[in-house]
Amino acid sequence: MKKYEDMKIGIFCSASENIDSIYFEETQKLGTWIGRNCHTIVYGGTSQGLMECIAKSVNESGGDTIGIMPSFMYENGLASSEANNIVLTQDMTERKERMMNEADIFIALPGGFGTYDEIFHIVACGQVGYHSKKVLLFNINGFYDDLVRQSEKCFNEKFTPIEYKSRLKAVYSIDECINELLQLPI
Repeated sequence: MKKYEDMKIGIFCSASENIDSIYFEETQKLGTWIGRNCHTIVYGGTSQGLMECIAKSVNESGGDTIGIMPSFMYENGLASSEANNIVLTQDMTERKERMMNEADIFIALPGGFGTYDEIFHIVACGQVGYHSKKVLLFNINGFYDDLVRQSEKCFNEKFTPIEYKSRLKAVYSIDECINELLQLPI
């Protein structure tokens, strides 16, 4: 089976600078693999936290970066110089829609409420038939353990049909994340 030669990987993640260094280390490793394999990230485009970390490591390793951000964030000077392309949107809702349409698959690195919003938006849109894209929860340092348990409860108690279980998958290492990316058919 052929694999994507140039995947567009949607990245959801924290813009916080005040998080443990393990999150930056693992994000940098992922970005390096993405760049070395000439893939593109589609991300929030800001110059902070894990967003800046992933963009910088992708760029330094030969990949491409597409930052999608609301105009008000751009006007407030939050745009990353690491984004090869900046796409401006009217608001956060349009940002999520553009990212959903642009990317082939999504990786949720650790993040806050914005990251959760993006994860659930993609999963919910897939559940109603808008797309069949997958979200990988990169469970660095056990960050997503509780979300994984809650998701299992939704499936087990039949709040969410079991056939959607494969679209929200936790991965626990760089190797496991890469393996999932390599499974995408053209």
